[in-house]
Formats: sequence, structure tokens, C-alpha cells
Amino acid sequence: MFKNNLIKALLGGFIGTIVFTVMGQFIAPHIIGFPMNIGKMIAGMIHSPENVGVMIHFVMGTILFPISYLLLGYNRIPGPGWLKGLLYLLPIYLVAMIVIVPMAGKGLFFDSFPAAMIALMGHLIYGVIMGAIIGTPKKA
Repeated sequence: MFKNNLIKALLGGFIGTIVFTVMGQFIAPHIIGFPMNIGKMIAGMIHSPENVGVMIHFVMGTILFPISYLLLGYNRIPGPGWLKGLLYLLPIYLVAMIVIVPMAGKGLFFDSFPAAMIALMGHLIYGVIMGAIIGTPKKA
């Protein structure tokens, strides 16, 4: 199961990360007035150049989250692939908003309902893309 879906998972994670990043850079400014640059936020947390933060963002989105989804969520979360991915990303979003974003000095849920909603949309769209590409487990 794992080997058969690994390439699809990595592809889904990569495409989802691109869409997530583009949303933050180009859609968020129209809604909240500024881009949501996750790479820059990560870089600030670890006192590194922005390109290092972008690389970490893409490693997490392309490798870490898809593999953890295959191991923890793929066979356990009910529903079609897109819904499984969406549901898997909900707790990741909550951890980001409650732990990671405040650690970056941005406050709980960015201290902004609109920014928190943009982040929620990004995480859920990422999950839908990743889950849809991986698909649903085949019945034996």
C-alpha cells in the first residue's frame, strides 16, 4: 500500500504546496491586504534566509505531510480521497494556528480572523488536492 501510493502522495503534496503558496502570495493580498509568505515566516522563526524557509515549507508540504497522511490517515479516515485529505489537514491547521504561528510571533490564529480563514482555506485546499491525487484505498 505504502510503496504503491508514495509517488502519488509526493506529487499530490507538491502540487498542493504550490497551490497553497500561490494562494498566500496572490489571493491573500486581495482579501487581507498583504501576502501570507509562509517561507518568510519559517525563516524568521529559525533566523535563516527566506530561501531556507521556503525550502522547509516545500519539504513539509511535499514530503512530511503526504508520508504522514499515508501512514496515519489513508486507511483510517473514512470517505473519498479528497475528503480524507481535507479531514487530515484540519488538525494540522489547528496545530499551526495554536502552536506554530504564535511561535513565529504572529499571535494565536494570526490575531486576525480573515488571515486565519485564508490559512484554513489554504490547508483545506492542500488536503483536497493531496487526497484526491492519492485516491481512496482499494477494497481487497
